[in-house]
Amino acid sequence: MAGATVIAVLGLVAACSEPAPKKEYDVPKALCGVPVKPDLLSPFLPAGNTAKVEESRPVPSRKMCRVDVDDTWAVMADLQWWEDDVDVSTVVTANPETEKAVQSADDDFFYSSTGAVKLVKGCKNPDHARHLLYTSIQVNDSDLGDTAAMKKLSAAFTDAVKRSRECS
Repeated sequence: MAGATVIAVLGLVAACSEPAPKKEYDVPKALCGVPVKPDLLSPFLPAGNTAKVEESRPVPSRKMCRVDVDDTWAVMADLQWWEDDVDVSTVVTANPETEKAVQSADDDFFYSSTGAVKLVKGCKNPDHARHLLYTSIQVNDSDLGDTAAMKKLSAAFTDAVKRSRECS
């Protein structure tokens, strides 16, 4: 019995001494074709060996960018064109992870620890007349959520989108 106790204790000590998992990959430098500072995106990405960004346009009014870490989605960023008479609260409810979002003072920005929706002010595109462009970010792992970091990431991403070809 004493031998079993020693083995159990040694097992616990060995488990505690293992290094914490690390990010063995380079954090992406762009989402949806627009630059994003890796230090703004990094807090929302889990440890792992590989990271890749995949883009798709399931409908003409939406561009999706997904960051997968070890083949599991970690962060989703979207560009969404909505008719200009649609209220921002409708856009927010259509985006998971923003259900309990804080609304900014200027009413065009909603954010939580794991998601954000922001209007790209002044963005025009002839292919989307009478529409407004919103950015959306969602984080898969709620343990990686951080409200202040999400606000910074979303603001930087939205500013980069405004300077991109999406807005002409």
